[in-house]
Amino acid sequence: MADSRRRLYYSKGQTTHGLNTKGGEWMFTDNVEYIGQYHKYITDEVFSEASFVTGISRILIPYVDLEDKLSKFGDIGINIVSKFEYDVIKQITVTPSRFANPSTATATNKDRKIGYMLRYFAYKVNDGNITELSKVSYSEVGSKDGLDEYLWKKFTIKWKITGPEFDVMDSQNNIKESGIIDTNRRTVDLHSEDYPTLKSYITGYTAVTF
Repeated sequence: MADSRRRLYYSKGQTTHGLNTKGGEWMFTDNVEYIGQYHKYITDEVFSEASFVTGISRILIPYVDLEDKLSKFGDIGINIVSKFEYDVIKQITVTPSRFANPSTATATNKDRKIGYMLRYFAYKVNDGNITELSKVSYSEVGSKDGLDEYLWKKFTIKWKITGPEFDVMDSQNNIKESGIIDTNRRTVDLHSEDYPTLKSYITGYTAVTF
């Protein structure tokens, strides 16, 4: 079973690709030793394969010779495998993260003059949950008062609020003036390539309540 990374995206400078182990260094979390190519990130995450392959790469942890430990300590009644798995779990640091209340965006006078506003969102990388944030909550992502920056990926979308309801076409069937609903639908379609659940979260494309 493949594992997920803490972040959706890592830059080249944050990743070391094409490392190789001949054994005795890494193993999977099910205690199976790993031999082959692997890569690692600045977050101290280590994954199998030369670079991350969705559905294939698995997280790696430092190798422990469990058979050796069993031979030394198994006779005193300790389940070494269970103890090792527990020790691995204890090493995982979960940053306390508040769940921000969903916020409904409101347009300002400045927004109305330029014809659009920004809407703020956070996407939960492990289950695809999306919540809309206020500008303040958006700025707090990654802080002690906000959502965890590894678990939630934040993004904004440009939301059209003025103009005709639908696109106005010319005689050549080209868009003469972009409509609110059609423009916002295109915007959601575009961002859904990176955040697939956005389409089910946003069900209306009209201008938000002023």
